[in-house]
Amino acid sequence: MRKVLIGLLVLLLMAAGCAPAGRSAAGAGTGSVTGGGAGAAEGGLRRRALTIALDETWSSAAELTYPAEGAGPWPAVILFHGSGPVDMDAAQVDATGKVSSANFRLLAERLSAEGFAVLRFHKRGVKKFGDYDLEQSAQATTNQLIADAARVIAAAREQPEVDGGRIYLYGWSQGAQVAAHAALADEAVAGVILQGPPTSGWSETLRYQHLELGLRLLRELDADGDGKLAVKEWLTVPAGPAALMGSFYVWAPDSTPWSPKMRADTDRDGDGLIDLEAELRPAIDALAANPAVNPMMHPANEPARSIAEIAPDLRRPVLILHGEQDGFVPVTDGEAIAAAAPEHVTLRRFPGLGHALSATEDPARDGFGPMDEAAIGALLEWLRAQD
Repeated sequence: MRKVLIGLLVLLLMAAGCAPAGRSAAGAGTGSVTGGGAGAAEGGLRRRALTIALDETWSSAAELTYPAEGAGPWPAVILFHGSGPVDMDAAQVDATGKVSSANFRLLAERLSAEGFAVLRFHKRGVKKFGDYDLEQSAQATTNQLIADAARVIAAAREQPEVDGGRIYLYGWSQGAQVAAHAALADEAVAGVILQGPPTSGWSETLRYQHLELGLRLLRELDADGDGKLAVKEWLTVPAGPAALMGSFYVWAPDSTPWSPKMRADTDRDGDGLIDLEAELRPAIDALAANPAVNPMMHPANEPARSIAEIAPDLRRPVLILHGEQDGFVPVTDGEAIAAAAPEHVTLRRFPGLGHALSATEDPARDGFGPMDEAAIGALLEWLRAQD
């Protein structure tokens, strides 16, 4: 299972335009958090670098940002990443390899300029953007990330700039699962913000991404209408859920952007074409249904209770931010969570925004651009209302 997951991580990194560096050891700190001193002031906020020991095998670089003026302590927001090896900025790249958004850095700067401390950190296995420990990333299951979150929350409470009684957990996608379960285990957490939260299970999520949206887009890209896609056609797939389908089903483990090779187990007749119905659809069905070939469906990646199931037990303010054009988690998931606990869950839907809460016209082409101002404004409005 670990070899399969590591192989999938390599493919996902290729799809993101990142070249993983060789493995090197991560030195865990002797305490739970190291670093300190006065933060450097710039642009209406201060920054301070930290290192958080998640366990004896891994320490993550982190940054605390907080207002430029005053002594605090301030209410704080901790940011939890989506799936895959994600750095503290949640940096995303476009087809040319250029960074197209860094929404966690954007959130940290905007919230700190408005009176909040914000803690963000590299996910387990991420040494910096473009530099990964694949063995550690393979261990970063959802359940492991929930355990890591407890260490991060504890580290936040140690910071003199942070008001330990007013800590809010912000989780994006898989991070929404992490934030919700971490809050369930920690009654002192003041509130939870969930961006594009999945609650229907990985199997249904993949079916939405790949069967409902992905196949539809691929048919549109089938220029000659033969129901099959060649390598050159796959290379034209735009950013969004269909682009990640290449990593799951099309590209061989030794494929590179410079020498793309198709998977023999998908291109079963070896003709160099992927038949969308005869070859791709069965591959999607197998991945979405079989934990043996789908590491995301491993029990460690699917908490025993969904966000909708635990929502009534959170018993504190919860904000859901969900784009109606989300191509990775359907807005019906956000609706299900809100319906499960309407007394303390607020759902904010955003027409024209996708999974990153960035402008998106078609969910099948949902790229992760900069977060829209409307979403940031709604978040700030909610946070201020909690005081």
